[in-house]
This record gives sequence, structure tokens and C-alpha cells, in this order.
Amino acid sequence: MPAWPEVIMERIDNLIGGALRGGRAVDVQNPATLDIVGQVPAATADDLDDAVAAARAALASDWHKADVRQAAMLACAGRLEDERDGLARLLSLEQGKTLAAARVEVDIALRILRHYAAWEEDPASTFLRRTHAETVRFDRLPVGVCGLVVPWNYPLAILFMKLGPALRAGNTLVIKPAPTTPLTTLRLAALFAEILPAGVINTVTGDGDIGTLLSAHGGIDKVSFTGSTATGRRVMASAAPTLKRLTLELGGNDPAIVLADADLERTAARLYLSAFSNAGQVCAAVKRVYVERRLHDDFVAALERIAQGITVGEGLDPASQMGPLHTAAQRDFVVSLLDRAAADGARIFRDGPDLPDLPGHFLRPAIVSNLPHDSALVQREQFGPALPVVAFDRVEEAVAMANDSDFGLGASVWSADEDQASAIAGQLIAGSLYINTHSVPPDPEVPFGGAKQSGLGVELGDWAMDEYTLRRVIRTEHLPQGAL
Repeated sequence: MPAWPEVIMERIDNLIGGALRGGRAVDVQNPATLDIVGQVPAATADDLDDAVAAARAALASDWHKADVRQAAMLACAGRLEDERDGLARLLSLEQGKTLAAARVEVDIALRILRHYAAWEEDPASTFLRRTHAETVRFDRLPVGVCGLVVPWNYPLAILFMKLGPALRAGNTLVIKPAPTTPLTTLRLAALFAEILPAGVINTVTGDGDIGTLLSAHGGIDKVSFTGSTATGRRVMASAAPTLKRLTLELGGNDPAIVLADADLERTAARLYLSAFSNAGQVCAAVKRVYVERRLHDDFVAALERIAQGITVGEGLDPASQMGPLHTAAQRDFVVSLLDRAAADGARIFRDGPDLPDLPGHFLRPAIVSNLPHDSALVQREQFGPALPVVAFDRVEEAVAMANDSDFGLGASVWSADEDQASAIAGQLIAGSLYINTHSVPPDPEVPFGGAKQSGLGVELGDWAMDEYTLRRVIRTEHLPQGAL
């Protein structure tokens, strides 16, 4: 088992064809301290070509055998569990989230991997029709070489949302982690390389240029991308000439509608947790709240009480409850939205313990009220620790405001009357609808995907297996009894 020092400053290379490969060094920075915590290589076009070639060669290995894949995935899950603490520490250092949150993320990855390792399709479910005259069924083939492009906010959890079903289906992978959070992914790839056949998993690190080359590469059969809607459009354009299969999990601006009969303290606590987990840097977080006017002031006060007690700090500090934003650009964007809201007369609450005396990208959680639905903070995906709360008088008004967005990732309704809440939720346009909850941790049994400009396709659940397989229809016409 490798040693995991308190502060890591080491070089971690890419994995291509079962061997480590270096290149020009790129620094990886801790967003809390701005210390350099590691280096990775800048992959080249030749590196990508070699990674794709290795992945394609691995398709012809024993990897095509389902029992081989299952045994290997279970062994990888065991290795992931053994290295949980070290991986969580490395994740906290490079991403900025608290160590507790990083441990939860490793556990999510482990649960997803074990779920898909155990996945078996019910043979009866593959029959589409059975009559005395014919049988129609389907079988599955792997798509082939899959390019997995992973964001910086949840580098492990989102990777495994893709990796789990992709490997179980028999595909081989070229993984591109975000340029600012590559360390944990490369460390994990090196550990898995001791178990998996060479070429099953390959990594390439770098900026958007290598990502564009990956999505356009003729040797890659599918791209699964998680990131912003703007980048998703570019991925789609790059993939178009080769008609690649795509899964795109993109931006969100999730609304929550809170009715006057909702449990005040429970609802405020649950919505706060959804909105401010990972410093608000969650695609499926609650990003705007519409509260029935009778409850509005009390609800805002309840959120403010929670926010006031939050300690913001460096991820490895046990006292920290929220880490920094991941980049200076993201922090500055959130600040610009708050400044615009303040200039428009909004009430902004962000009291609490002082921010740490560190150079990183810290903000206190902000509860913003007394602003209209058409304000920039409500309309834009802030992706940071600022939650706008808007009052409404009629449910029809709240539904219209909730649906007034180009995004459609998730939406929730909160009420003591579950039937009423369900009826309201049915009017909302989103890929995931929630009653008295919102954006729970990724559940490997439950599909996740978006509507409108929040994406194409789904992650997780049995549906994810459709994203990573080619289903063939097999029709058999039964010969008449006694026929030659």
C-alpha cells in the first residue's frame, strides 16, 4: 500500500496501454492554499492516438468475457476500498472539498462500481415477442472504445457513473480528467492497471485541445461528457463528422417550489444541503427557490440561521464545513452576480465566522432575497454558494417561473400534502423530479439525465447499460412442425 503524506507534491503520469507515460509537466494547484500539490503530463495528439489504439486492441482480449470483467471489477472495487483514505485526501487537496465530503465521494464511486460488477440482465427481459410462429429477442454488444470526459467538481463520482456501466458492458476506455483535478484519477488508473488487462483503461490529461481531439477521434466510438452546456455543444460538433454516440450531462438551474404547508425547519435544512454542498458546485443542486409568500420571510430566516453557523476553510481542516470555490474565475463570477443583485436592491445575507487567512478562492454562503425572477442570479447557473429565494402568490406562477429556463436537469416540490406536491411536480419540465427532497447522492439503481439543454441520454440505472451497448434484434421464424 503506498504512503500518503500530509502534503503531496509528486508527479503522476498517464496510463496508456498498461504502461505509465510522461510528458511536459503541468502543475496542479490546491484551490485553498494555491500550493502546487502535484504534476501531470500534458498529453499530445500522439499520446491520444496510442491510447485509442491500446483501447481498441484490448477489445480483442479476454475482456470480452463477462465473467472476466465481473471478477476484474470486483477486484478493482476491493482496491478502491483499500485506498479510500489516501484517495480522499488527494481528492480534497486537488479539488478543495472537505475531507469528509471527499470520503463520501470515494464511497459513492465504490457503490457504483460494485453495483455494475454485480449487474446481470434477466434473460426473460430480452424477449420482445414470443408466439408459436416466431421469437423476437435482442442481445447486446459493447459500443467499443469510449471516451469519458470528466469535470472537476466530482472527479471520482462522475467518472464512476460512466466507468461502471461502460466496463460491465465490455467497452474499453480513454479517460480525460479535468485539467485542474487529474491527480486522483491518474492514481486510481495506476492502481487498477495492476488488475485490468492492458489497454482497458487509458488516460490522457490536458486542456480543452486534447478534449476536442478526443471527441473528434475516428477510433473512438462513443463520448460521454459531463460539463457545461456551452462545452457540450462543442463536443457534439466535434463528434458529428464521425456520428459518434453521445451522452451529455450538462448544466442545470434547478428550481425548488416550497408551499406554505411545508415543514419549515426540515425543508430549509434539506434545501440548504442541496444548494451548498461542494460550495454550490453541483450540476443538480437547487439553484433557485420559489417560496409561497406566507412562508417566505420565515423560510429566508431559517436559511440564514443555517448559513450563519457554517465554517468555511481548507478541505483538510477538520473544522471546515465548506471549502473554497475551485477556481478564481468561478469565484469572481459568483461575486459578479451578487454585486448585480445588490445593485438591484436585493437583500444579501452572508454573516458568520471569518474566512480563513489563506490565498484561496473562498466565499461565505450567501442567502439572497428581495429580488425578482428575471434577475441574473436567478436566470444564470451560478455554480457557487449563493442561493436566490423568490416569493410567489399562486402555484401557477411558481410553475411558470420554474419552467422558464433553458435548463431541465432537476426540479422539486416541497409540501406536507404529497399528492398535491406530486401533481405540481408533474407540470415541471426536468429529467429528475423530486418530492420533499432534491439531488440526492448518485444512486446506481436510479437513472439520471436532463431535459432541454441539460443534456442527452442518461447515467446510472439499467438505462445506462443502453448507453454503452449496441442492442441487436434477433428474429427467428419457427419452422412448421415436421418441416424439412
